[in-house]
Amino acid sequence: MSLLLNGLSGLSASQKVLEVASQNIANLNTPGYTRQDAVLMSRGGGNDRLSAGNGVEVTAIRRIADDYRVATLWRASSQFGYDDRMQTLVQQVEGIVGSDELSVNKGLDTLFAAFNAATEAPQSIATRQQILASASALADRFNQLAHNLDIQQRQIDEQAVAMTATINSQTASIARLNERIADVQARGGNTAQLQDQRDLAIKELAGHMELRTQAFPDGRVNVTLSSGQPLVLGNKSATLDFSGGTLSLELEGQNFPVDQPGGEMGALLTYRDVTLADIRGRLDTQAQDLADQINNQLAAGFDLNGNPGAALFQYDPASPSGTLELNPAITPEELAFIGDDGSGNPVGGSGDNSNLLDVVALKTGFYDNFSGLVGDIAIGSAQAQAQADASQSLLHDAQNQRDSVSGVNQDEEAIRLMTFTQAYQANAKVISTADQVFNTLLGMF
Repeated sequence: MSLLLNGLSGLSASQKVLEVASQNIANLNTPGYTRQDAVLMSRGGGNDRLSAGNGVEVTAIRRIADDYRVATLWRASSQFGYDDRMQTLVQQVEGIVGSDELSVNKGLDTLFAAFNAATEAPQSIATRQQILASASALADRFNQLAHNLDIQQRQIDEQAVAMTATINSQTASIARLNERIADVQARGGNTAQLQDQRDLAIKELAGHMELRTQAFPDGRVNVTLSSGQPLVLGNKSATLDFSGGTLSLELEGQNFPVDQPGGEMGALLTYRDVTLADIRGRLDTQAQDLADQINNQLAAGFDLNGNPGAALFQYDPASPSGTLELNPAITPEELAFIGDDGSGNPVGGSGDNSNLLDVVALKTGFYDNFSGLVGDIAIGSAQAQAQADASQSLLHDAQNQRDSVSGVNQDEEAIRLMTFTQAYQANAKVISTADQVFNTLLGMF
């Protein structure tokens, strides 16, 4: 009987191995699939010293996964999510601030060309009107830049709201998978497919936020932010909230503030609160300095009527670049091009341009300020692109490292199919031989 039982056990084991190999091959291109392996063990012969054994059995179907490599892949996903989103945002603002249509320097060119033209005939109303028109157009450039920066900020908040909903869906899915895995494992079932689904969900979540995980013997995995706030505890998931421009988590009645979540969400907040805020602050400073310096210099001179100069620009100090505008009350005659003789009186008549020349001398500083801003953004954009490229390469390497252990190798599975097909046929031959032996024995009586 041992001959027959050994053959039957070998036949059954070979069939199970072939089933596992066919499952691997079927999922060759399935995202997140982890290959499986049938664990074979020889059955001993018990206390009979003359027994060769009782065949073979499949003791388990093993999921081939390296937790360290999987965790490395998740961390790489978080870093790439952060760097790629940051690179996209910086490129967008580079396109805004560096565009010819909104270039402050081009507006300065036009304004100071009008100032220079007026030095030849400072009393000319036509040239003075051109200065007012150019000043208004320059203010519009500042306004449009500020408006576009405001639009980008609103878009960032909208993206954060949408991403919050996605994250909440993902954490809820992971919690449900935790519950199903624990239940199936407790009943002795195969949880491989459920674990694959959970790993894929965690990887997607890691792209949005930087994570840490902790596995438990019952199959559950707890997920937290890198700073410790809980996202998934067993079969319970936290609710992420984005309101008032800030993030927070709520789980089981407890609230947790979230300052820097990492991943794509972290890039959105860091860009909005640091990069974009710095750009807007520098643009506000430039608009304010332009208005103040030109207004102060004009105030030091006299207009065509011999009166102290009026302001060319005005703005709201709360948002200089967004509110900069031509002084609506100023007239061409009120542009103060005539200089002060040092005693509070005009230097000369309407043809004097000494104060106008002092206005023209302010030009270089304004150019340097805006050129510096554009240059810094361009440098930041190049650095962000380089960092995103490096992160993408690291993510690719991490994926390859994970797949080298957990991915399906078509050649290996083909060899396994051939090997165990032959083993199946050999065990069938053993069964056939056992049948012949048994029939021979029966024929002896």
